[in-house]
Amino acid sequence: MMRDKIKIPTEIWVELYSELSEHILEFSAIDSVCDEDGERTPEAEDKFCDIVGDVEIIMDRFFIKER
Repeated sequence: MMRDKIKIPTEIWVELYSELSEHILEFSAIDSVCDEDGERTPEAEDKFCDIVGDVEIIMDRFFIKER
């Protein structure tokens, strides 16, 4: 059964994929994902970007990003 997708503003789209991806990154990490300055390590940043791609694929099944 095909459902109508929910339209969400771009700002909300970005906020949602960022929050979900950050949660997945932190939950799945064995070691800290941040350096001593509180910034993501390069490895964690790469993983975050990979996660974002997956999260956006899932979000696209339910939402449409307004332009």
